Amino acid sequence: DLSSNLISRIAPGAFHGLTALRRLDLSNNRIGCFSADMFLDLGRLSKLNLSGNIFSTLPEGLFTHVPSLKTLHVGTDYLFCDCQLRWLLSWIRSQAMRVGNESVCVYPTRLHGLELRSLQENQLTCDGPLELPVLQLIPTQRQLVFRGDRLPLQCTASYLDPSVRLSWSHEHRPIHTLEDRGLYVEDSIIHDCCLITSELILSNIDAGVSGNWQCHVTSSRGNSSIGMEIVVLETTALYCAAERVSSNKGDFRWPKTLAGFMAFLPCAVSSSSSAPQEKRAWRRCDRAGRWAEDDYNQCSYANQLTRSLHELTQMSVNVSSGLALAQQLSSLTSRAALFGDMMDVIFVTHLVERLTRLVDHVRELSDHVLDVASNMMAVEEHILWMAQNEARACTRMVQCVERIADLALNANTTGISKVSANIALEALVLRPAALMGLLCTVVQRPPLLPPVADVGHSGSGSDRNSLLNFRCHTVNVSGSPMGQLNQISFDLLLKQKCGFDGLKLLKVLIISAALSGRPAVSSGALMSRSDFSPQSH
Repeated sequence: DLSSNLISRIAPGAFHGLTALRRLDLSNNRIGCFSADMFLDLGRLSKLNLSGNIFSTLPEGLFTHVPSLKTLHVGTDYLFCDCQLRWLLSWIRSQAMRVGNESVCVYPTRLHGLELRSLQENQLTCDGPLELPVLQLIPTQRQLVFRGDRLPLQCTASYLDPSVRLSWSHEHRPIHTLEDRGLYVEDSIIHDCCLITSELILSNIDAGVSGNWQCHVTSSRGNSSIGMEIVVLETTALYCAAERVSSNKGDFRWPKTLAGFMAFLPCAVSSSSSAPQEKRAWRRCDRAGRWAEDDYNQCSYANQLTRSLHELTQMSVNVSSGLALAQQLSSLTSRAALFGDMMDVIFVTHLVERLTRLVDHVRELSDHVLDVASNMMAVEEHILWMAQNEARACTRMVQCVERIADLALNANTTGISKVSANIALEALVLRPAALMGLLCTVVQRPPLLPPVADVGHSGSGSDRNSLLNFRCHTVNVSGSPMGQLNQISFDLLLKQKCGFDGLKLLKVLIISAALSGRPAVSSGALMSRSDFSPQSH
C-alpha cells in the first residue's frame, strides 16, 4: 500500500524482484504519467489502483508487464476520454477487466461523468474543440504598471500530449526574446508529465508595452488562448509603494499599485491539488496612495503545524470521531514547544472545548484532554499571552480541565486522580455533614537524573522527568461551616529564587453543593510552568 504518500514519479523497474506481489495501491499521490517499465516483474499482480493521481491519459501498452491483472482503478479529476484511450477501452473488454466505479470521464464536457467502461469506442474521438483541464495566466487581471517597472507573466496549461506548445503575442503580433526591448521568453518547462509552463518577462517597461497580451496553446487536437491587459502609467500618478509583507499565511510581495485600485497575489503556500494555485490574497490601495484593508483568508497557513491544527478545526467532531481526533491532537501538541503562532494555541483551545463536550459520552477523552492541556504548557510564554489576549485561550483551556472533574463526578464516580507532565487533577465526592475542612498539597520533586542545563529552552523535557503530586484530604479545622462554602476559588502564587525568578501557579477550585441529599463536590487542578529547575514545595 503506497497510497497517499505524495509520490510524483516512479522509476522504471522500481518494483524489481517483487514477483509475488498481488495488489498494488498507488492511489492519491501526485503521479502525472506512467510507463510500462514501471511495472516490470509484476507478472502476478491482480489488482492495481491508480486513482486520485494527476494524470489525464494513459499510454498504450501500459499494462504489458501485468498479464494477471483483473481489477483496475483509474479515476482522477483530470481523466480525458478521447482517442488516446481507445486502446484502454478495447483492452479492458478483451481482458474482462473489472474497472472501479470511480473511473469516470471528466473531459471532454460531452462525456463528463460517464463511466469509462460504459463507453463505446466511437465516442472516444479527438475531433471536438480543444478542452484543457488547466489553462491559467498569472497575473490573471489587468495590470497597472509604471515606466521602468518589471513584470513577469506565467502561462500554464495541461500537457495532454507531446504536441502541446505554448507561445506569446502582443496585440496579435508574435513575441520572441528581444533583449534590446527588454522582452525575454523562457523555455517551456514540463511538470510531472501533466503541466507545461512558459514565462515571459517584461523588463524596463515603456509605453509600448500597453495593450493585450496573450498566451497561446497549440496542439494536434486544436488551439486555445488566454489573455490579459497591461496599462502603463505615468510616474506622477498617486500609488502605493511596493511592499513585502510576512505573516502566518506566508511571504507576499505586493507590487506598486495605483491609488484607488486593488492588488491580487496568489497564495504563498501551494495547495495539495495539482492545478496551479487558484486562491488569492488581496490588498487595497486607497485614493491617497496608502495601503488600506487586506484579506488573506483564502490562503493556507505557512507553517505545517498551524496548517494541520487548522485542518482539524474544520473536521466534524462527534462521538464516533472524537477519540481519533483527540489522539491526533495529543500527538500534534507533543511538539507544542515548537508552536510559534498564537493561532496554534487558539486552534488547540477550540478543539479541546469541542472534545470536552463529548467527555460524558466518551470517558476516554478526559485523559486526552488532560494530556493536550499538559502539552500546551511547553508553549513559549509570550505566545500564550498573545493567545490569551486575542481569544482568552488559556482561560478557556483551564476551564476545560476543571470541567473534566465535574463531568466525571456527575457520572457517580467517587473520585478521580489524574497526573501528567505539567498538570495534576484531583477530584472527590464528600458529604457536607462529614466535612469540616479540606487540605490540598502539591509536591514537585526534582527528577532522579538531573535535566540538561539549558534554561533558554522551554521544552517539556524536564517536565516529563519531574515528579508531580497533588492530593486533597479532609481535615478537622475550626472556621466557617461547610454549608457556607457555596463556591470558593483562590489562587496561590508560589515564587522562589532559583538563580532567577521562577513562577508557578496553583489553582484550587472548591465547589460545595450543600443541597439536601446531594454530596458536595471538591475538585482541584494544578497547572505548573517549569520554566526553572523543579524544587520541592
